[in-house]
Amino acid sequence: MVKAYLTLLKPRVIWLLILASAAGYVYAAGGVDWGKLSSLLLVALLATGGSATFNHYWERDIDAVMRRTSRRPLPMGLIKPGRALAFSLALSAAGVALGFLLLGLLPGAFVALGWLFYAVVYTMWLKRRSWLNVLAGGFAGNAVFLGGYALGRGYIDLAAVLMSFAVYLWIPAHIWSLAYKYREDYRRAGVPMLPVVIGEQKAVAVISVLNVASAAYIVLLTLLFLQSPLSLLLVAVGAGAAVASSIYALVKRTEGAMWKMYKSSAPVLTLFLIAVMLA
Repeated sequence: MVKAYLTLLKPRVIWLLILASAAGYVYAAGGVDWGKLSSLLLVALLATGGSATFNHYWERDIDAVMRRTSRRPLPMGLIKPGRALAFSLALSAAGVALGFLLLGLLPGAFVALGWLFYAVVYTMWLKRRSWLNVLAGGFAGNAVFLGGYALGRGYIDLAAVLMSFAVYLWIPAHIWSLAYKYREDYRRAGVPMLPVVIGEQKAVAVISVLNVASAAYIVLLTLLFLQSPLSLLLVAVGAGAAVASSIYALVKRTEGAMWKMYKSSAPVLTLFLIAVMLA
């Protein structure tokens, strides 16, 4: 039962958002106050885990008809919907409240905005209505980075906004390349993800180009704001793999090539966030 509740948090999804919040804080602060960082990580875990759990609750009917998600705790009957909802609301309320109490007004506001964009804008409003769901919900990625940055510096500047878009621009290609593999699932569930809406061949082209653009933007940010040899090396490795897999997918236009692009897209953002913390 404990494992089922942990699954509701989507740990394989939220860890990168938690890392983004930590990266924003460490870069902005120029050092580490372990008390503040610990509070930030706790708040990020509660808020992102709460919104992810709410996503499980709200989409339990969709999950039940999709092959990829049919074995999640709610479709399997391991957790009752009412308990999942209560768990999500408790985590979310604790995360947002502690965001304001432990981190301050500005970081807390970004914690609340991140929750709002994922749980309400993406999950409740747009997921079943428009292929723009990912583009709108992606602002949750900006919010987690900006929350950490605001904690470290006390304000938001242009550098913070530009760097937060590394997360935002990475999200569409990553999500849509996964959606491409499970496009029949989304079609059957009536979810208008991009590969379902525009067709397979156009989707391959759009997603591949977006993945290259995301990697290029991350390289540009590294040159502008990080510049250390180690940072450049880390980002070059991740961006190189992302670009190579995108070109391969664009040439081959197969499900296997798209899956390789999906698998290679996570490291580029991970390596960038590590480079940010090491700058």
